[in-house]
Amino acid sequence: MKYKLEKVNCNICGSNEYAVYIKDAEELYNGLDGTFDVVQCVKCGFKFTNPRPTPDTIGYFYPVTAGYYKPEHPKRVAGLKKRLVNSILTNYYGYHLGGIPKILDFSMYLFYRVKRKFDLAHIPRYVEHGKLLDVGCSWGKYLCSMKNLGWEVYGIEMHEQAVKYAAEELGLKVRQGTIDNMDFGDAFFDVINMSMVLEHLHDPSGILIEAYRLLKANGRLILSIPDISGFEAWIFRGKAYCLHVPQHLNHFTPETVGLLLEKTGFRVEKLLHHNSVTDMIKSASYLDNKLLFRILSSKLVAKLFVRPVVKVLSLVGKTSRMTVYAIKSAGAE
Repeated sequence: MKYKLEKVNCNICGSNEYAVYIKDAEELYNGLDGTFDVVQCVKCGFKFTNPRPTPDTIGYFYPVTAGYYKPEHPKRVAGLKKRLVNSILTNYYGYHLGGIPKILDFSMYLFYRVKRKFDLAHIPRYVEHGKLLDVGCSWGKYLCSMKNLGWEVYGIEMHEQAVKYAAEELGLKVRQGTIDNMDFGDAFFDVINMSMVLEHLHDPSGILIEAYRLLKANGRLILSIPDISGFEAWIFRGKAYCLHVPQHLNHFTPETVGLLLEKTGFRVEKLLHHNSVTDMIKSASYLDNKLLFRILSSKLVAKLFVRPVVKVLSLVGKTSRMTVYAIKSAGAE
């Protein structure tokens, strides 16, 4: 067999009592062999893949050909738009990028705030001489953006080629490995970012405890993760794009990620749902009958129906991706 399986207890509460939530879900992202159960903890409600591939064999489900780490040149924003964005970040988020009087950029600031553009892009309030760590940084796109905004940036990534590209081509401080085998000192970072990482980890509790150690008091943890209670996950079930078994070992909801963060010493500051149409269209592509996929992916239907529906779902917290901002408690060491 190309991989081994292990049975585990709930990572949040430790219970070994669970019920099957989704039976025999297929690996659909790469079309590899195997079906996997998603179970729900009877005690706290957390959903997780069980049994799951072991840490030393799960690499089978991350082939190089999958395109997880495909680099692209960061998009450059120029002209008036860049000046307005820099002005908003300077006037309202504490950055030092140059600005115009608030009275002139206030309407644009309100537009960006309503659209939640900075929050969903994981742009925190600026910290003078602040240090930012991106866990699972891939080839460094986010790190480049944050470096350009004035942060001292560091990255951690498992994939050797991605680390090499980030370090050699982009000149970033990126290390290969995991957050729990690095030698950063206590309270070293002001911000730790994890974009679509926590769902992949064999021990999310342990990793968040390490993140807690690395953050300064009142430091911020920013997560983006799938939401298995979202509309797309509910309607497509085992074919839902966000399910993504067995690469996704943990399947969070707003409630269970809140429990996990509280357990590991964090307080949720805000939780936002994304308005991307990707999950709905990709989920439809996994159905045996491709008619719905062809309908939803047409440009006209996507513009007139899919996008408006997804925007409404995001506002009521029912899409299948969410971003969470959490704070390390004041006075914590």
